[in-house]
Amino acid sequence: MAKNAPKNAVSPLERTSRLLDLVPYINTHQGISLVDLAEVFEVSTNQMISDLTTLWMCGLPGYTPLELMDLDFESGYVTIRNAPTLARPRSITHEEGVALVLGLDVLRSGISTERTDLIEAISSLSQRIARLVNLPLALSASSDISHEVTTSVKEAIAHRSGLQISYHSLYKDEVSSRVVLPLEILESQGYLYLHAYCFTALDFRHFRIDRIQSANPAEVKKPSTAPPVNPEKIGFSVKVLRPTRDVAERFQEPNLEAGTVFESSSFSQHWIARSVLASGGAIELIAPAEIRSELAKRAKVILNRYEG
Repeated sequence: MAKNAPKNAVSPLERTSRLLDLVPYINTHQGISLVDLAEVFEVSTNQMISDLTTLWMCGLPGYTPLELMDLDFESGYVTIRNAPTLARPRSITHEEGVALVLGLDVLRSGISTERTDLIEAISSLSQRIARLVNLPLALSASSDISHEVTTSVKEAIAHRSGLQISYHSLYKDEVSSRVVLPLEILESQGYLYLHAYCFTALDFRHFRIDRIQSANPAEVKKPSTAPPVNPEKIGFSVKVLRPTRDVAERFQEPNLEAGTVFESSSFSQHWIARSVLASGGAIELIAPAEIRSELAKRAKVILNRYEG
């Protein structure tokens, strides 16, 4: 491996790959100095210490002190004391086999069809694991994220170009078309998000990538540096028909009784309508009249679906 200037990990995937390479390397280079190890993997000494600290919490199933990795690097030299135990072959349980096969299938679904070498290697490994634990070869899983969308997003970020995306918003329960300038991909609570400047909202937004239905190249102008215009709050009044905990928490009105009328406000007309519908008849929207009228139409459409 070339010895270039130290650098820190740029992504969780890169760090995970390095951690997987660290164990066999240290096992065959017992007693290597911390400085030399950091230089080999092209990271700073502090980053290498962080990686080794993470490895302390890794090991074999059971994850007691007997199975965890026994590392020593406090002296400035790195050694794995229980390397023979870690290298000992282990049997794969049925549950572990299922998880591995499904994980490989998700991994395969995210790879470009042009990489036939990787797809064939993954398929071969999946079949071997399936035979070991007697799994049906039809067992499969797929990612909710479109490979075409991911590819378009990554290319747009790399070339600083725009995209026209078709996005399903669960908040409004509608699919909208937006022109965005992708900036980076973020991960939060197990979901991938696209951080981008949205020319529809004239502000920066996060879009969950699995909700982007399509992404096509689009010409964009330089984003405006002017602060976004704050929308005005919409005032509304509500009458309580049946006091419930959901209504009290949703509208932050702790002292509610049947017949109580209270006023509140929101920046979103959609939130007001959805909140009233979600109450299940526990409240009635009194004003404004235009939202009340729209709410009546939506409720009628829903009832017609039940009757149909």
